[in-house]
Amino acid sequence: MTVRKPEPLRPGGKIGVVAPAGCVEEVQLARGIEAIRQEGFAVEIAPNAGRRKGYLAGDERLRAEDLDEFFRRPDIGAIFCARGGFGSIQLLPHLRAERWTKPKIFAGYSDITILLNWLLQECGMVTFHAPMVAMDLARGLSDQSKSHFWGMLTGKMAQWQVGLGEAIRPGKARARLMGGCLSMLVTTLGTPYEIDASGRLLFIEDVGEKPYRVERMLTHLKMAGKFKNVAGIVFGHFTGCDGDPGRDVRQVIGELFEGASYPVATGLAAGHGEENLALPFGVKMELDADRLTLSMLESPVA
Repeated sequence: MTVRKPEPLRPGGKIGVVAPAGCVEEVQLARGIEAIRQEGFAVEIAPNAGRRKGYLAGDERLRAEDLDEFFRRPDIGAIFCARGGFGSIQLLPHLRAERWTKPKIFAGYSDITILLNWLLQECGMVTFHAPMVAMDLARGLSDQSKSHFWGMLTGKMAQWQVGLGEAIRPGKARARLMGGCLSMLVTTLGTPYEIDASGRLLFIEDVGEKPYRVERMLTHLKMAGKFKNVAGIVFGHFTGCDGDPGRDVRQVIGELFEGASYPVATGLAAGHGEENLALPFGVKMELDADRLTLSMLESPVA
C-alpha cells in the first residue's frame, strides 16, 4: 500500500474538533480549545460534537457525518478528536474511504485507535496516535509531549529518537508503525475492520485492565495470528493495570513473547499515562531493542 502523508499545519490554520466516541464535557473541551488557540491556530467544533446519547456523543450517523464533512472541507487543516471512551467502531459502516481523496492530519488515541488504523489500512493515510482536546490538551501537556506533538504536526520535527524501558526480545527492525489501545485492537477481530499488522511495527498500550485481562487479550491476538508476521512490537503505558504482584503485566508480556523471532521492547512513553508522546502511524520507524530506542526515520507530513 502507498501511504499518503498530510500537509503540515500552517500558522493560523483551522483545526476541526470532532467527538467520534464518548460524550464531551464542555469545560474540558473549552480548556483544550484554548490550548490550541494559544499555539496560533483557529478552531471549529463539529456541529454534533456537543450531542449526548447516554455515554455516547450522539447518534453514530451524526458522528460519522461530522468526520466526513471535516475531511472533505478544504479549509480544515487538521482534525483533532475531543476524547475517547467508546463509539468509534460504530462509525465505520457509515464511512466511505473513497470520499476522502486528500489526506489530513487526524489525531487521537484510546478508542480512536479504531479510526487511526482504519484510515491507515483503508485510506492509506498517515495518522497520529496523539493527545486529545478535552483530555490531554485540557490538562496541559508536558514540555516534551508538547514539543513532540506540535513539532511533528507543523513539520518542524522530521526525525526523533526516544528511549524505551526494557528489551523482551533483542534485535532491530525498520517498518511502518500502527497499533494503539489493546482492548480496541481486539475489538476488530472477526469484523470487516480487522487489523492487519503484517510487516509492521506494532505499538500496544492500555489503561485500567487487570493483568489477567491483558493476558487474555494478548493471547487472543496471538491465537488469531496477529503477531505472526509483525516486524516488531513495542509496548507503551499500562496505566492502572496493577493486579496480583505475583503476576503483573511485565511478566505476562515476558512469557507471551519470550520466543518471538522479532524485537520486542517495553516502556514507550505513549498512551494512557502522564507522558503521551505523539506517534505517527504509517511512517517508517526503527525499533532497536538492543539500544532500547524507537526512532522516527522520516517526516510524517508532506
